[in-house]
Amino acid sequence: MEVKHLYIHIPFCNSICTYCDFTRFVCNESIKTKYINKIIRQINLRFDKKNKLDSIYIGGGTPNCLNEQLLNKLLGVCKKLVSTKTEFTIECNPELITKQQALTFKSNKINRISLGIQFCNNKLLKKYGRKTTILSCEQAIRILQSHNISNISGDFIYGLNELTKHDIKSNIEFIKKNKLTHCSFYSLEIKSGSLLNKGGYQINDEKVEEDLSNIEKQLKSIHFNRYEISNWCYNQKYESIHNKAYWLTKEWIGIGLGASGFENRNLYQNIGSLYKWAKNNNQLSLKDYYFQIIMMGLRMKKGIDLKNKVYKKAYEFYKNKIKYTHIVNNCLTCNNFNLLNLSIIDCL
Repeated sequence: MEVKHLYIHIPFCNSICTYCDFTRFVCNESIKTKYINKIIRQINLRFDKKNKLDSIYIGGGTPNCLNEQLLNKLLGVCKKLVSTKTEFTIECNPELITKQQALTFKSNKINRISLGIQFCNNKLLKKYGRKTTILSCEQAIRILQSHNISNISGDFIYGLNELTKHDIKSNIEFIKKNKLTHCSFYSLEIKSGSLLNKGGYQINDEKVEEDLSNIEKQLKSIHFNRYEISNWCYNQKYESIHNKAYWLTKEWIGIGLGASGFENRNLYQNIGSLYKWAKNNNQLSLKDYYFQIIMMGLRMKKGIDLKNKVYKKAYEFYKNKIKYTHIVNNCLTCNNFNLLNLSIIDCL
């Protein structure tokens, strides 16, 4: 089966946020150039430009920290795989977006921006290592919208001990005021490689639940619908095509150090160095493949379409172990998103 989704990892940042443990480096232009050249060689090896993709997602790291020449070079190669139906997303830090960068995005058929906003509180942004401000976020959005890039998703973090109800309200007001089409709210995680973990930061689970309940209520008030555990959008047409490939256990190719991919039931991650990486393979057994379908599919509000033969086999394999679910219109859905872990715990 032809793979229709591509993820590219750009592991460079101008600075490191305290909560991050993604594969990322602060590097000079020579290193970045060598890395991008290798990415391009792999794209050309894996894809025929005649075959257009359903989605391309460039993540990181901070992809838009690349200089104009490198960014244009990378996007120009990707553009050959894009049709009028392709969702082409790039993650961006707001403070790095310029008019020239927006023109580069537009000329290379980028049609979706994932903007790392995180908090609408300048003190929190500074404390957690973000170089942006509320003003630079708004300026970035204005620049993108003025260049007819209107499909903009905002990434936010909740569950911080310092995050107040007022901060959450400010996030929602920001989404509405700046006409974002999509937003993602992720609970703070203390990853082993992060500066927060090294500093002994502790998460308050009750605070996390309270924040999420507040976020859900306020997003509903501005007519944003929750279509996946961490994702909301104003209109169904703005649901992320690329992320739905993950949740629907479709195949995707991962290129770049730190990138993950899923091909022929092999869930791999690229490990190694900036110039030489290889797949760390995890060939899923049929049992694990079925669990992947159940675990990821139940993240979505629409759930798992049991008319799909493979999905139905996965459900039949685990149906006696799944809890807190129901079937409506031949789709298996979770009774409550917040009960997902309890729903599948007996499947482990």
